[in-house]
Amino acid sequence: MNALARGGGMLAVILVVVGGTAGLGAALGLGGTAVLAGLTAMFCFLPASGGPLRSDLRLLAAFAPAVVVGGAGPRLLGEASPVAAIALLVVAVFVAALLPALGPRFVTVGLGLGMASVFGYGFQLSGSATPAQIIGAPAVAVGVVIVLRLLMGIADPGKPTRAALADAMAGPARESAEQAVRLWLADRPRAWQARVLAATARTHGTVAVLRDRLRAFEPEQAEAVTRVLDVVDERLAALAETVRVKQVPAEPPQIDRVDPDVLLPGDTAALLDEVWAALTDLRDAATGRDESTVEFPRHVVREVLRQEAGGALSWRSAQLRHAVRCALGILVAVVVAAFRPGDPLTVSFLMTTFAIMQPEWRDTLTKAWQRGAGAAAGAVVLALALWLLPQSALLPLGIVALLVGFPFLQTKPMVFNACIVLMAVGVNASTRHLDAVSTLLEYLLLVLLAVVIGLLFGFAAVPGAPKPSVAQRVSTAVEATGELLGTVGSRLRGGAGRREVGMRFRAAARTVQDLLNPEAGSREPGVEQRSALDELGEGLRGLTASAGALVQRGAESPAMAEFADRAARALSGGGDLPEPPPSADEEERLLADLVLADLRRVRGGAGAFAAA
Repeated sequence: MNALARGGGMLAVILVVVGGTAGLGAALGLGGTAVLAGLTAMFCFLPASGGPLRSDLRLLAAFAPAVVVGGAGPRLLGEASPVAAIALLVVAVFVAALLPALGPRFVTVGLGLGMASVFGYGFQLSGSATPAQIIGAPAVAVGVVIVLRLLMGIADPGKPTRAALADAMAGPARESAEQAVRLWLADRPRAWQARVLAATARTHGTVAVLRDRLRAFEPEQAEAVTRVLDVVDERLAALAETVRVKQVPAEPPQIDRVDPDVLLPGDTAALLDEVWAALTDLRDAATGRDESTVEFPRHVVREVLRQEAGGALSWRSAQLRHAVRCALGILVAVVVAAFRPGDPLTVSFLMTTFAIMQPEWRDTLTKAWQRGAGAAAGAVVLALALWLLPQSALLPLGIVALLVGFPFLQTKPMVFNACIVLMAVGVNASTRHLDAVSTLLEYLLLVLLAVVIGLLFGFAAVPGAPKPSVAQRVSTAVEATGELLGTVGSRLRGGAGRREVGMRFRAAARTVQDLLNPEAGSREPGVEQRSALDELGEGLRGLTASAGALVQRGAESPAMAEFADRAARALSGGGDLPEPPPSADEEERLLADLVLADLRRVRGGAGAFAAA
């Protein structure tokens, strides 16, 4: 029901966007292109919402020229040179498919640009249109979306950023933290939000270290620390709601400290002090709200952009290969469509082809199945309607089908695709006085052809870099964790800097994440290897947590530095398990015991993949 409610709400918004833009276009004299303006506005609206107002408006400003060129350029060039029109459309689709390489924020941007370009080229206008009307349609669409986005967000421009920060506070999920950082950077970065991010990372990191060492405690100690950490989670959830709202509550939640009632080993008490100190900083930042802007050095921004562009344009980039596949697939589809000029179903054929092709083969198969099965189901319903109802009922039936199907766009795509059959065939057969049965058969054949093209160019057209095997992912994760331990050893001698240590931590966390949750299309481990993989992952995470605890102590320790170096060598198979240093204090001995336990878990788990 919630999904239907959200879909119904989005339907209402889309109807306002499409209807309002088409009405404005008609009033401005766009003629038949008013419908083109309305539907282009829908493609622009979807990627221009969901982020902070400032970020969305800035994105729209950069997005607008591309939409105008992609939506109007191929149609205008088609009157002078069909070859040039097709070439421009192919380039627009290539750029649209490549945009998601810049980050998750650009997934819907690429989809919107691609759909607008394909729709602008394939849409059959009723009557002729002047160049000014063709250019004016996407321009009016973008203008309407900018005004609507401004009106929707002006009351609370920073709401999405605060919501992402609150989600990151309430749960330590990596995706929530990354989303919060992305939105904070995309918006005007405020100082209080930077403090919230930093304090949240400190809190979650220290809590992770404490939870990891519970397995080394006596039952009474573990139970006492668990009770405290549960209270910490409650305090974080309460503070998250303080961050989420626009105005600070009159009575913000207090940080009432709770301590365990047992004696704790090592630096555990100091780590608990760090948790409560981070929570206090978090509350001060959330209630104080310093709105000053955090400035970033320009060279840092340029370096990030350079690395992203280099990764996106590398042939090992799945997104680049996907962009080439999409461009080739659309090229073939447009050439096929050129044999039937003026066909009203051309736009459905081209958009179906574009929608089916996905970066991953499995996703392409899923899209093809959803489109094909949905079209077949819709054809059966339409055949019954043609048998039971007069042809004059097809137009209202198609409109009703669109309204019914739209709430299912994301939750049940096959239902939505079935409804699109009724809409496309019913509306075209009624408005263009076509035979409904022939139109339905042609629609099904075009969907089948689109599926064939999508599957062919979604997989076979461009060879890709092979996905790493399970054994390769294990080797990479173990190597990254070993390098982390070696860097921690250098840090304990006063050598490695904070930046280098931070890079090693991020690399170790990323490789473990890739090990346990690989990208789509990667080979899965066998059933007998699954438990070994879980054990291996837990051991690597434990080693990362213990490395973090060693660094967090802050003091140099040559003895523990040597222990970390020997642990790194043992992890890579270059030596025996190290012995805890005789001079270790209670905290160091506790950490050494945890490291040894995790080394044994990793060695045991890695043995299952040695011959893979």
